[in-house]
Formats: sequence, structure tokens, C-alpha cells
Amino acid sequence: EEFLEWNQNEGTYTAKGEAFVQQSETSIRAAHIIARYNTSSETRSINHFIASGDVTYVEGENTAKGDKLDYDLTANFYFLTGENASVEGPRGKMTATKSITYDAAEDANRKVTATGKARYKSDDGRMVFGDKLIAHIAADGTLKTVSAFDNTKVITTNGTEATADKLTYVASTAVANLDGNVEITDDENIMRGDKAKIDFDKEISRIISSPGGKRVSGTLMP
Repeated sequence: EEFLEWNQNEGTYTAKGEAFVQQSETSIRAAHIIARYNTSSETRSINHFIASGDVTYVEGENTAKGDKLDYDLTANFYFLTGENASVEGPRGKMTATKSITYDAAEDANRKVTATGKARYKSDDGRMVFGDKLIAHIAADGTLKTVSAFDNTKVITTNGTEATADKLTYVASTAVANLDGNVEITDDENIMRGDKAKIDFDKEISRIISSPGGKRVSGTLMP
């Protein structure tokens, strides 16, 4: 809405004011977008985007939103920042209050890292929380694993909550493994121990004492 600039010396295209760029099923919408290309290349193929101000990035069925997007197309890597940063696909949504990075250098093992009160919510309502989440995703968008660190928590579809120092959720088995200061709460029932395993499909929670660790304990209400 304000201007579109082509700087041939620096190899940049700049759009400001409700800026929008699209190629095939990929698009970026933001207040300000800078696209870079290699000036020595005859094709002038764009290899880097920097978008800022209410950014929405769409790639097929996946949508990323935040305050700023730094996307290196050559490395197939982007860095998204903002207090309400999010990446959403048909199988789930990742949110964070600091940043989300998306690394697709290995197509069959894409890596999404969210920092700052991060949360992953699957399409069936299962949730994983942590100050840092690391998810690995297959090329077709299927979730493989989610690992959570610091202030971690999982919530099952029936409302059972579990907290721990760290945890890993394996999507293929629908099992979460929790380590360190584990506490599982279901209504008035509470179990505590060093380790735990939660089967989301079968709704089975098992508290485990590590070798040489403290005894497990629980308060179970009829």
C-alpha cells in the first residue's frame, strides 16, 4: 500500500504497507517484507525473506504467525519471533512467547523448536507444555516426537495432568515418558515419583521409582 522498491545494487525487493508475496502454495503477508537474491545470478531467484509486523506465512496446509519472520530458503530454515508466535498444521499447533524455529534441512526429519512458555496441542486435544519444546516431524507433516524441558506438563484428553523436569512424547505409540519430580493428578488422585509413563490411548499412568531413588507415593480417592 505504501511502496514497492527494487534495489539492483543490493539485490533486494522491498514492499511496505500490507505487503504480500506469493509463489505457488506459499505466501507471506506482513506490514514490511524484504526479499533478497544473489546479484551474480542471472535468474535472480529469491533466497531470503525478512518479514515484520503481523506476519502470516502459509505453506500448503501449514500456517506460521508472529511479529517477525527470517526465512533462509537455501538452508530451508526460518526463525519466527513474537509473544504470540505459532505454527499450525492439520495435525496440531505449536505456540510460544519468544520464538519458533523450523528446520527442514532433513526433509524426513524436520525439526521445530519453540521457546518461552511453549505449548503443543494435537488435533485430538492432547497437550504438551514446557519452557522449551523440540518436535520432530516427518515429511508428510506427521508428528514423530515432542520433547519438553523445564516446567513441563502433559494433559490427556480426559483431563489427567502430569508434570516433570523433562518429558518426551512419542506419537507412534502415544506414550509420554517423564523424568524427574513427576506428579500425576487426576481429579483428587495424585501420584508422585522419579519417573512415569503415560499411555494416552489406553489412559494408563504408571509411576516408577528409579534405582536408588525415593519410593513412589500416591493419594487415591474412591
